[in-house]
Amino acid sequence: MDALKDLREVMGCPCLRIRRASRHITQLYDHVLAEAGLTANQFGLLAYLFRAASSEVGGLSIGSLAEQAGVDPTTLNRNLKPLETKRLITDAPAAADSRVRVVSITKKGQTVLQKAFPLWRKARKDVERALGAPELSKLNDLLDLAAAKVHRSM
Repeated sequence: MDALKDLREVMGCPCLRIRRASRHITQLYDHVLAEAGLTANQFGLLAYLFRAASSEVGGLSIGSLAEQAGVDPTTLNRNLKPLETKRLITDAPAAADSRVRVVSITKKGQTVLQKAFPLWRKARKDVERALGAPELSKLNDLLDLAAAKVHRSM
């Protein structure tokens, strides 16, 4: 066994590199969004729910929201608790099937999200400034491609 060769391979691992970059970018967004009392993750969840509220759907089932956010339902439930505690979302049984839980953004949640949009734009501009606009666009395209292809291969 060549331990040095193994270590070189590990250091080139896309999973480790993506996680490291994700942590740094998330920390930047969290820092900027803190002014609105949100984390980057919470901002994203509210944005998904706001989009649903703006359509005829109204709210999203736990399963649908988990799929859109790219997390499992257990992790999603943990992430929703602080939003529910702050009364930014509601979580209620679906009218058609009480076994299905539907999450919706509240008016207060919409207000907080509206306050957070300029902060989110600032964080996005900070990332764009750090990477460069063309590189950020390429990165977004590559991440979307990777997510789709890896998800299909599972």
